[in-house]
Amino acid sequence: MSFLRPLDTLLLSDVAECGGKAARLGEAMRLGCPVPPGIVLSTELYRRFMQQGGLQGEIASILAAMQPSTMTHFQAAEWAIHSAFRVRRVPQVVVNAIREAFRALGTTPVAVRSSATNEDSPELSFVGQHFTCLDVDSEEAAIEAVIECWKSLFSAKALSYAHHFGVDLLSSSMAVL
Repeated sequence: MSFLRPLDTLLLSDVAECGGKAARLGEAMRLGCPVPPGIVLSTELYRRFMQQGGLQGEIASILAAMQPSTMTHFQAAEWAIHSAFRVRRVPQVVVNAIREAFRALGTTPVAVRSSATNEDSPELSFVGQHFTCLDVDSEEAAIEAVIECWKSLFSAKALSYAHHFGVDLLSSSMAVL
């Protein structure tokens, strides 16, 4: 299974695999809009990372214990979830896919952008709540930036917004562009 998709091959129907931002940018490219070339790391790669070492279950426990009444509670949950990410080993399949995507884009520094499956809809918009990293100029920096994108699905702002609108972030997924 390939975890990578060229941006110019995406359609709006690819949201589940590539997230809202990437699917919309791919569609814009297909319509002739000026969009820089890109590679998308699919939501399946995110799911592979989340399954290893019990991360998904640990995040579920943190969210279940959260007392969401103030932003401080969401910040505490963010800290706990991000700590859980930090202690996880990045599986080799994830490292290899990120390295392959970075190499495919040449030697120019790239932007690494989140593309969540639930970030844009007619009812909701998580705009500005997920991570973007500019001027990524090495494979190691790309790996770190991708992990930061995945962690941003559980930022305090995203947790608060999701709680307010009843969005289950554990059933969401994150592709990276």
